[in-house]
Amino acid sequence: MWSIKSKTRTIILNLSLLSIILLGVLSSSISASAYQLSLSKGTDEFTVDLYNDADWKTTVDPSLTPSDWFGGEADIVNAKSKITLKGWATITWTVYNVTTSIIMPGFLSLLAFLNLSSTMIVEEVDDTWINERYNNNFSSWFGLRAIWSYTTKTYEEIPSTNDIIIILDNPLDAKTMLDDYNALATELNAKFENKTIYSFPNVSADDFLLQLVFDGLAIAGPQTDYLNAMVTELGCENVTVSGSSLILERYGLTNYTIEVSYGEEGMMSSFTVKDLGGTTIFQITSSNSEWLFYVILIIVAVSAVAIVTFLIIRKKKLRR
Repeated sequence: MWSIKSKTRTIILNLSLLSIILLGVLSSSISASAYQLSLSKGTDEFTVDLYNDADWKTTVDPSLTPSDWFGGEADIVNAKSKITLKGWATITWTVYNVTTSIIMPGFLSLLAFLNLSSTMIVEEVDDTWINERYNNNFSSWFGLRAIWSYTTKTYEEIPSTNDIIIILDNPLDAKTMLDDYNALATELNAKFENKTIYSFPNVSADDFLLQLVFDGLAIAGPQTDYLNAMVTELGCENVTVSGSSLILERYGLTNYTIEVSYGEEGMMSSFTVKDLGGTTIFQITSSNSEWLFYVILIIVAVSAVAIVTFLIIRKKKLRR
């Protein structure tokens, strides 16, 4: 999982972004009937607050580091990444889009991706072929963002890549997306039998949801309702919702949890990995994280009280 990085994934995502730009519908405010979008243009900065390499290697996977998930120097404490949301558009996704933009880049090795892609071309399995057989459409908001990869140095002037965030208009559509893809995978594996050594994976609900998170899943409000609807409809076995957070129970070398929290604007505000005992072994937080907002609020409040107290005491001394 998450094995195709940088170049291959960038090409795929840039094609999606090009479609958004060509439609010319980037806007600054969109709302839905059941769920309300709360995105706003601006820049978030993410910081690697904690990374315990030894615990990671004995808990998650000794062959991976956070850089395999987030790129750049995400395995170095105090490394920072900057993300600028430029705008968003309403886009209709198809099963072809889900297969080629989420499943194949997220669940296939580079060799498998290239081999199956070429086999699809030879066998004339294109968007028309797939969408005629699986004709569900999924209304989504696509946010256009510029990303500066995690680094301990000064940011380059030009972003590392352009990327997207995904917000499903209806969170229940995630279930139909997954069911249609898995049915397609079964059909294609039968069709491509003896024509390739690779196959399309059958993807579980838990793995699909986590891949959506890595692909920039954002949420609409009410956030708790939105997350609960998605998790329940998908039928996730080891995922729970707590407020505006997803808690995913995973298994590497041992059991561990991933906690993904969302800020008021619906984008990820923190990503935390904890071991079985609840000890944090990796954490990144956004400058817009709610906990940071409250810390600042408390600091301001305490400072204000201190200043007022000082002025009162000083005034009393002057009267004497």
